[in-house]
Amino acid sequence: MLELQRNVIFGQFVETGSVVHRMDARVKIAATFVLIVASFLIDDFLGFAVVLPLLVAIGVVSKIPPGYVLRGSQIFLAFLAFILAFQVLFYPADVPESSYLWRWGILSVSTEGLHTAGIIALRVILLYYVTTMLMLTTSLVDLTNGLELIFGPLQRLRIPVNELVLVFVIAIKFVPIFIEEMERLARAQTARGLPFDEGGAITRARRIGRLLVPIFISGFARADTLTIAMNTRSYRGGRHRTKLRQMRASPSDWLALALVIAWILVAWKV
Repeated sequence: MLELQRNVIFGQFVETGSVVHRMDARVKIAATFVLIVASFLIDDFLGFAVVLPLLVAIGVVSKIPPGYVLRGSQIFLAFLAFILAFQVLFYPADVPESSYLWRWGILSVSTEGLHTAGIIALRVILLYYVTTMLMLTTSLVDLTNGLELIFGPLQRLRIPVNELVLVFVIAIKFVPIFIEEMERLARAQTARGLPFDEGGAITRARRIGRLLVPIFISGFARADTLTIAMNTRSYRGGRHRTKLRQMRASPSDWLALALVIAWILVAWKV
């Protein structure tokens, strides 16, 4: 049986009542931005090793089981390993001959290629982890309000911040909806005698590909229903729109953000 919801956690929210969940959404978004910038600034394994305890601490404090995160990242990790294999095998040939560990025609494995692939892997994993943890620990309402407050000053330049944030958050929320729809269609096809967990990888990928058309049709139908619902409720975005939940960052939230910034600076300068 095809079980995508257990293997894809991007866009989902898991309430555990932890300290991270109770933090101000703006602080969590700012900390996520700092970690994303750090993934591009750090260019050695020692720097990433310094960042690792911080990521472990975030996972422990959030009370989200590591097994849940790893199980939900299997597809991402498999795709990443596939891309990195090409990065290593087709690394540019302008490296010293002594750096080659194996070579056959246009294919080769060199120490420079392994080093570059390792740095790329750590950067991508860091990007994926911090964005996923932001989604897992921040509700859709808080994420939307936090982004609107952060980019609120841009409204003076007549940039439709509210509409852009709403489209961005809805797009993220549609990821688990599409996954749920694909799993539902797969169950229906399996009940009709077409199992998705049998055959080779190409056969299973071809069967899953046949679900794309009905999934997109269902997605357009859901988007149309959402538009009608918002218009029926007279939803209007903008700078004068009031909010039921007001965000207030506590001193401990700002202290946590300062700790993240200091930690990243140490990892960058180490």
